[in-house]
Amino acid sequence: MTLTTKSAMKSHASKASLKSCKGIVPFTTRLALRPNRGHCIPHAIAAPEGIRGQLGDALPKGDEFANQFTQQDFKKFMQGYRSQYEEISMWIDDNDIEGELPRELAGTLLRNGPGLLEIGGKPLTQPLDGDGMICKFAFKDGKVHFQNKYVRTEALMKEQAASKMLYRGAFSVGNPSGGKFFNPFNFTVKGIANTGVLNWGGKLLALYERDLPYELDNDLKTLGKTTLGGAVDTEKQFFGAHYRVVSEPDASKRLIGFNFVEETTLSGGNGVVHFWEFDESFKRLHKTQHKMPGGTFGFIHDILVTDQHYIVLENPINMNFGKLLTKYTVAKACLAECLQYESSKPTKIHVIKRPGKDSSVLGSKAHAVFETTPFFSFHHANAFEASEGRLVVDTVAMTGIDFGNNIDSGTSVFEGKAGRGVVTRLVINGQTGKVQRHPVVTDRAAEFPSVAPVASGKPHQHAYTAGSRVVGEDKWGPQQVVMKVSMHPGLGTDTPFSQQQASTDVWDAGPDQFAQEPIFCPRPDAQTEDDGWVFTMVYDSASDCSHLAVLDAKDLKSGPVARIRLPQRIPYGIHGSFTEQYLGPASDAKPQSYNISKAVAHDGVPVYA
Repeated sequence: MTLTTKSAMKSHASKASLKSCKGIVPFTTRLALRPNRGHCIPHAIAAPEGIRGQLGDALPKGDEFANQFTQQDFKKFMQGYRSQYEEISMWIDDNDIEGELPRELAGTLLRNGPGLLEIGGKPLTQPLDGDGMICKFAFKDGKVHFQNKYVRTEALMKEQAASKMLYRGAFSVGNPSGGKFFNPFNFTVKGIANTGVLNWGGKLLALYERDLPYELDNDLKTLGKTTLGGAVDTEKQFFGAHYRVVSEPDASKRLIGFNFVEETTLSGGNGVVHFWEFDESFKRLHKTQHKMPGGTFGFIHDILVTDQHYIVLENPINMNFGKLLTKYTVAKACLAECLQYESSKPTKIHVIKRPGKDSSVLGSKAHAVFETTPFFSFHHANAFEASEGRLVVDTVAMTGIDFGNNIDSGTSVFEGKAGRGVVTRLVINGQTGKVQRHPVVTDRAAEFPSVAPVASGKPHQHAYTAGSRVVGEDKWGPQQVVMKVSMHPGLGTDTPFSQQQASTDVWDAGPDQFAQEPIFCPRPDAQTEDDGWVFTMVYDSASDCSHLAVLDAKDLKSGPVARIRLPQRIPYGIHGSFTEQYLGPASDAKPQSYNISKAVAHDGVPVYA
C-alpha cells in the first residue's frame, strides 16, 4: 500500500545533537537535524494469522495488546519517517551487540531506502520519493562493521547545490518549479536510487526502477550511472529495482533483471517488459521483450523467474485521465494518485518462455496470458514448475489499492482491505488455462515476501514476510513482526489446498518496535532450506535508534540470537540483499562520520568524509 499525505505532520526532530540510544556506548557524532515532517507509509503490510503456531490459533492470553493499534502507537510509528543527515562508518563495539553474533556468519547485508525526506528545508509529501541511502553490515570473524552513505545521484547533487526541489517525484504532490501548471504527459520523475541494492559480478549497484543503476565502490562511494557495459540498451534506459537470481542445471547462477516501460499508440497503449539474463561475470547472455496489450499502467514492480519461465503479474490499474488533467496538472495530486484500481478487470499473469528452455506449461508457445479474480500485488515470494503442466506462484495479494490514501487521520488508514496484503498461492494450469487462487494466511497482513536463495525459482517450503502485529481478517497495522509461512510445495497441486496444512512462526518485535523486510542468510554448509538466519532492521521509537535483529530461521518466535544496536536512527528502508562477499574495511579501520548538510558535491563532484 502506498499512502500520500496532503498536510505535513509536526516535526519530531530538533536542531540538537542526537541523544545516546538506551544502553549504547555513544558514537562521537552530531546530527544537524533540520525540522522535517514525517509523511506517508511506504508499502502496506497487514494482517494474516494467529500470534504463533497453526493458522487460526486464538490469541494467547496476555497478548491482547497485539490486537490494538492506537493513535499513540501511530505517533511512535511516524517517528521513523525523519531524515538522517549523518553518514557513519564504524566497527560495532561488543557492548552494542545484545546476545551472541554467530561466528560462522560471514558476508555483507546491504539495505537501501529513502534517507533524506526534505530538500532545502521543504519536506517531501511522500517518503518513497526520498533520496537513497545505502546501509551496509559487513560480518567477519564474529565482528560486524556498519556504514551508511547516500548515493550521490545527479539529482541529489543538483538539488542540494540549488537548495531547492528541481524534480518531480512519482508519489509527491506539487510542481517543483513553483509554477501553477506543468505538462501532464511528461512522466519523467527524479532518479533517486532508493529502492534496491545488488552485489553481482564485481559491481555494487543502487537501483531505482525509473533510472539506470548507480554503481558504488565497496566504501559506498558513488562511481556514477551505468548501462552495465551497454547491456541496458532500451530506448528508455531504466533497470528495475527488483531482480531474481536462479541456479542453472550446471550449478552456475544467473541474474535476471528487467524494466517496464509504457508504449503509447493511436489505439491506446501497451506495457512492454524487457528481461536481461547475465552470467556471474555480468556478461549479458539474453535479452527478451514482451508486450502486454492494454497494459500501459499495469504497475509492474516485481517479477518472478523459474527454471523455464519469466512471470509477470499485470495489475488491474488504469489512468484516471480526468484526475490527471484537473488535479495533477495544477499540482493538486501526485502522478501515482491518478492511477486507479479497477475491480471489474482481472489480474493477468503473463508467462514467457526463457530463452533456450523447454516449457512444461506452454508447450510450443512462446508466451501465454492467464486471468484470475482481481487483486493488486507489489511483491512476490517465489514461483516454480509443478506437476501436470502447472505453475505455482506465491505472492502477497491486496484486495484493491488506493494511491490517494493519506495519513492525516491517523490510524484510520489501516481500516478497510485496500492495501492490506495477504500471503496467497496461485496455481496456474497450462493445459486448462485456469488459475486457482488460495489465500494462505488471512488473519495477519503481510508484505515484503522472500525465500531462501537456494529455493529461488524452485519448489520451496518456507517464505518470510514482514507483518502486522495487529491480527484479524479485518484488522491491520504497520509492520512490527517477522513471519515465516511454511507449507509443502505440493499443497494446491499434488494435494488439495487447505489453510490447515500451512503453519506460521512469528516473532513480534514489540509495541514500540517497527520491523522491516526480512532477508534470509544461509548458514555455511546448510543442510535444509531454512538452515540459516533472517535479518530485519528494526526502528525503536522509545530510544529513537535502530538495530539489526538476527533471527534463527528455524525458530523465529524465540527472538533474536543477536541485536546489533546502532547509535542513530535509520529511516524505514525498502529492499536489501545479502552477499557472501565481505565488503567491509580492514580490521583496523578507524571510525568516520560526515554530515551531508555540509555538502554532497563541489563543482559537480561528490563530496565524502
